[in-house]
Amino acid sequence: MGCARTDVQPLSQNTFAISTSAAPACGASGARRVANQVAAIEVIKRGADRFIFVQDNSGSQVEGLTFNQFTGVGVLSSNQQYLAVRTLKQGEPGYSNGLSARQILGPNWQEIAASGTPATCVET
Repeated sequence: MGCARTDVQPLSQNTFAISTSAAPACGASGARRVANQVAAIEVIKRGADRFIFVQDNSGSQVEGLTFNQFTGVGVLSSNQQYLAVRTLKQGEPGYSNGLSARQILGPNWQEIAASGTPATCVET
C-alpha cells in the first residue's frame, strides 16, 4: 500500500514547510511526488500562482522491527521528504522563473486542489 502522511507548517506570510513521510512501497520518488503536489495545492490555497523551493531534503528512516513466525524479522521503514516553499505572485521578483502550481497538478488542477492533501503516493 502506498500510504503517505504530510504536515504543512507556515513559516511566514509567503513561506511554508512541508514534511512528508511515505511507505516503503512509495520509494523516495513517491514521497517527493506527494510533497510536490502538496506544495502546489498550498500555493493555490494561499492565492499565489507560482513558487520556488528554498530548501529540499530527503531520506529514509527505519521506524522499527516486526517479527512473524513464518517470515522472521521485518524492518519497518519510511521515505521522508522535507520542502521549504516560497510563494510567488505575479509581479514579484522571480515570478517568471517560478514553478507553476497549476502545471504541476495538471489539467485537473482545480479538482486536485479541492480534494486537499493526498494520503497516498499512488498516481490516479
